[in-house]
Parts: sequence; C-alpha cells; structure tokens
Amino acid sequence: MENVPSHISEIPAGFTLSCRSGRRYSGLRNSLEAVLFIGILLMGLTAGWIGGSMNSFGTRTTSQTTSVSLPVEFAPVKVVNLDIVPDWGGGGYDAFIIPSYANGTAPPRGTNASGPEPSNNNLTIPLGVPVTFVITNLDTAVLENYAGNASVEFTIYNNTDSGQVVSHYSQGQAISPLQISHTFSVPSLNIDIPIPPDTIVTFTYTFIVPGVYEYMCETPCGPGMGLVGYMNGYVIVG
Repeated sequence: MENVPSHISEIPAGFTLSCRSGRRYSGLRNSLEAVLFIGILLMGLTAGWIGGSMNSFGTRTTSQTTSVSLPVEFAPVKVVNLDIVPDWGGGGYDAFIIPSYANGTAPPRGTNASGPEPSNNNLTIPLGVPVTFVITNLDTAVLENYAGNASVEFTIYNNTDSGQVVSHYSQGQAISPLQISHTFSVPSLNIDIPIPPDTIVTFTYTFIVPGVYEYMCETPCGPGMGLVGYMNGYVIVG
C-alpha cells in the first residue's frame, strides 16, 4: 500500500500518506465535477430555449412529450464519487469507499486473528436518471492484464509527471491488454469497467429497473475481495 485519500483526517497505524496522488486527484476530481456541472447547465439552458421556441411557434405537444417531466433549469444528472483505497482495513483489505465516509471515520486495521470492520459503501441511485460515476483509484498495484470489449462507454484519466493522459473507450470497443488493479463490475447488468492503478475512471449509466444490484471487483485483489463493505457493495435503485 502506498496511497490513501487526502480527505482521511484520521489515519490508522501503519498507513503512509502520499501527497502525490491525494493532492493531484482531489484537484482532478473537482475539475471533472466542474465540467459535469457546466455540461448540465448548458443542457438545461438548451432545453429551456427549445421549449420556449416550440411554445412561441405554437408547436402542438403530444401525449408522449407531456409524459416526460424534465426540469428546465437543469438536466437530471447525478454524480457519484467512489474511492478505491488499498489496505483500507488492514493488509490486503482493499475497499470501495464513499469519500464522505472516509472523513475521520477510518476503521482500525485488521489482524490475522480478527477481521476488520467494513464500511458502508452502498450507493443509493434515483431511477431513470443518468448517473455519472467518478471512481478514484488510489491503489498503485498492477494485479491483472485486462482484455476484452468495453461493456459501457468509459474514460480513464491519468495525471502523469509529463501531463494528463485521457483514454476514452466506446461501448463494444476492443480493449487491448490493459494493466489494472481493480474493476467496477455489476454482473447482473453486464457492467465491467477496468480500473488501472493510480487513475480516475468515469462512466455514465441510467438504471431503468428499480432494485438492488451488487457491485464488486472481479480482479483478484486480496482478502477484501468478495466482502461487502470492502470490494463488494450494493447499488440501491428506486
């Protein structure tokens, strides 16, 4: 383990803090959120202009359009932040962590005699609303070479010493062997997002069926794999 989030104010014994990832990815995530906000604002303004133009020309509204309730001010987009923290609960107990949970509430390190206490990493998502996931991976380990086709459209942001590198994959696009440390996978929805070490990965998805969906990492990554509150959690849609 090399890096932990900069927003953890209470670090358990044995952790070492690397300012490199914490500082640069905090700024990058803020920048991404600003871009998303501007995009939402522009879409909202465009929707308002189109709506005003249609009304001014006396365009007849059909029952199909009236059944869709869209706010004029903002397009309905939700942003969900999720961190991947290596050794969160002790050696090998990597975890998906909601950033707000990590603020001063770091659990004690686990031991071989007793398992560490899991965090609450369940995500509550509105139904029928585009949700943009911003996943910050603080793990620097390379655990697998990933190859396949992109299950959904996603983007990888990597801030290197020589500048930012952005890699975008369209749905169905072939992914050549890619070094990763984890995945964000929802098997019941065929979502499988590869996450390289020390990067931020974003993708947008609209849940159209209410229910509870388990998300997980499918890359072998230690004893935290398969544990709810670590590398497993639930998306609650409704």
